[in-house]
Amino acid sequence: MTPLEPGRREVNPSRRTPARRAPSFGRSTGVSVPISIGLPLIAVGLALIVAAVNRGGTAYWISGAVILGVGLSLFATGKRL
Repeated sequence: MTPLEPGRREVNPSRRTPARRAPSFGRSTGVSVPISIGLPLIAVGLALIVAAVNRGGTAYWISGAVILGVGLSLFATGKRL
């Protein structure tokens, strides 16, 4: 194939193969990592507190309160949703 003249351009430019990327919690999803970790911790903490109400175990109360507190603090520090 002969080179094109300086004033002309290629009609069908060659396409590059896009590089494959691994999935991530990047800007495309719009969900911050503290929110994505904090929300499940809130659910687990609430479930442990409900179990403590039903069974009356002190360990359930303590662990539920700690996990709920950590989940709420992580959820509150999230910047995007």
